[in-house]
Amino acid sequence: MTPRPTLLVALASLACGSSGSLTPAPQSLNETLAQFMSAVKANDLKRMGALWGTERGPAGAWMKAEEMNQRLAVIQRYLNHAGYRVVEGPLPVPAQDNQRSFRVELQRSNGCNVVLPIDLIRARSGTWLVLDVHLDVAGNPAAGCKP
Repeated sequence: MTPRPTLLVALASLACGSSGSLTPAPQSLNETLAQFMSAVKANDLKRMGALWGTERGPAGAWMKAEEMNQRLAVIQRYLNHAGYRVVEGPLPVPAQDNQRSFRVELQRSNGCNVVLPIDLIRARSGTWLVLDVHLDVAGNPAAGCKP
């Protein structure tokens, strides 16, 4: 009879250990954005994957690691910055009660600044995650400044 409680304790330890390795996404919109932008600057794809996702949850929890890392590497290159500031937000997204949008100015190391929207979504767990970084608006980070 004693193996059952021991087995339950062992399984509980494994479950806690596996989820404890990922730092949870913050509950606040502003903190999610700040942590995501810090992870971009630090080129921390693992942390970016914990802060980027859909209403299902962080991409790191459900997306194949290779695909996620490829996507995040592209996002990191486009959003890499010397600094950033929130120009506007959080703003409601029309017809999307669980989403908010920020307008963020990236200060790139080449002296160019670009303003782009960054959308966040409330996951089913209640945390906020970066949903869309609108790379189409970010412009080529290797190109010179546009007049």
